[in-house]
Amino acid sequence: MIKQEKTEQDEFTLTITADGVTSTDKRFTMDNLSLGNHYKPLDAYFQKADSEEKIRRKVGKNENTISRRTMPRLACQVFEKDIAALSPAERESFPVCKYNPDSEMICGIYTSVEEFQQHCRNSDESVPYYRDSGGQFVLYCWGIFSTIIFVQECLKRFGEPGDKMVLIYCEKDEKEKQEATTEAAAQEELVQQFKEYQNPFSSMLMESKNLIFRGAPGTGKTYLAKEIAADIISNGQFEKLDQLSPEQRKQVEFVQFHPSYDYTDFVEGIRPKVNDDGTMGFELQDGIFKKFIVRARKNYEDFQKSKQTELKKYVFIIDEINRGEISKIFGELFFSIDPEYRGPAGEISTQYSNLHADPGEKFYIPENVYIIGTMNDIDRSVDSFDFAMRRRFRFVELKANEHLEMLEKLEDAELEAEAKKRMLALNNEIADVEGLNENYQIGASYFLKLKTLTFNQLWTDYLRPLLQEYIRGMYDEKGIMNRFAEAYGYKKPADGDTDDAVQD
Repeated sequence: MIKQEKTEQDEFTLTITADGVTSTDKRFTMDNLSLGNHYKPLDAYFQKADSEEKIRRKVGKNENTISRRTMPRLACQVFEKDIAALSPAERESFPVCKYNPDSEMICGIYTSVEEFQQHCRNSDESVPYYRDSGGQFVLYCWGIFSTIIFVQECLKRFGEPGDKMVLIYCEKDEKEKQEATTEAAAQEELVQQFKEYQNPFSSMLMESKNLIFRGAPGTGKTYLAKEIAADIISNGQFEKLDQLSPEQRKQVEFVQFHPSYDYTDFVEGIRPKVNDDGTMGFELQDGIFKKFIVRARKNYEDFQKSKQTELKKYVFIIDEINRGEISKIFGELFFSIDPEYRGPAGEISTQYSNLHADPGEKFYIPENVYIIGTMNDIDRSVDSFDFAMRRRFRFVELKANEHLEMLEKLEDAELEAEAKKRMLALNNEIADVEGLNENYQIGASYFLKLKTLTFNQLWTDYLRPLLQEYIRGMYDEKGIMNRFAEAYGYKKPADGDTDDAVQD
């Protein structure tokens, strides 16, 4: 390879056409596209053969003006209709990257991150493109050269002779190279622990960074979130939070959203304080999420400085995430929690940064932070859940008739069997009612109350009031409730029996 004297200010121009790829950097070669990890992009544009106009990326909300993902997104923007017209088989076999002559071709344009993850290991290695008509294109992307073949294939199939894509780039400075190397090492260390987890959802959280469990009431969403936190923090040793050591407990935080919860509770805000002389004053205080991030960030930065330092994982659980006004609570953190912008690349100034001891202080969420949310599908606030948040989380539905293993906690085989029988019969009846569906079925966690209640008490004090709310205003409410009671196996007690605390 030819060694070339350079300065940090040197810029290079990479030109991609249907016929070839050239660069003003003499060191560039299509036989080693991994060299792109050492460079950063400065500009990218598409130019038709018969025009002087340079078409650049129409940057979406919270999208960097220029990043390693800009060039493939621009290609998707220019050829969106052509890519959409491809058959599923053609999209799946679409060439994207071949790092060297001996490596396999990485192929595939997928319609979601979930579909991408079925074929590739990590969502951090993907580039999602949000189509104007709705939906996504998702393909592999790592360094700035990793999608050259994809762009060239688009020009071959959909462009006109002479059309070109141009990338302007330069070398990273030593600090940027070190950050990139450390980030890759951190990501690899976290990924290496996948096989040690007991819970099948743990790896899903590690891949996605942000996960929301949704489903019917009582399906164990919160319980599952805590299990996952214990699983990944302990590297598969424990499944309950109370089994973690005091030090490990600092790696998990739990909060429940509600309508009056806001940014000052979550991130930071002005709070009253009593001065030493007894007078009242105000001071800037960190909220629960920011305090948590400070702990995680210290560990992440210590890991960057020294390899005997262990990179720990931190899990933040938000119960009933849809009940809060998301935009009011998260504010500018919409950008920082995005899996694509973890680390210094996604640093921002918070709303109260002018009151910090260092006004230039930046906030970012490190790679070792994972967020789990829970939400009930039948809650009316689901409909108003912020779209910007929806695309930053991976949604996993938990159905009522799943995770029946929770009932093992009853520690009575006959009671467990009877609980399953009644639960399934009741849920089948609920699904048969016009106007209801699976989202209204009853989850197994309700039946854990049988540790202290009878089946009749569970019906009268918990299940019947809930079901009556479901069908309020429907035709023949009494008849529907009778069907529910019969399916459940409720036996109305004889006169004088105090077991039935609430009468119809």
